[in-house]
Amino acid sequence: MNKVIQCPCGYVIRADTEEALVEQAQQHARETHQMELTAEQALAMAQPE
Repeated sequence: MNKVIQCPCGYVIRADTEEALVEQAQQHARETHQMELTAEQALAMAQPE
């Protein structure tokens, strides 16, 4: 099942696995918002697509 995270800035992250979703979310948080995101935080924001 695909999962999606919609960042408050409008960026949408989609991935086939939780691992890929977390990795992409962490990269976006670091590069765009200069913040560190834990795997737990990323997964808490994830919703089924």
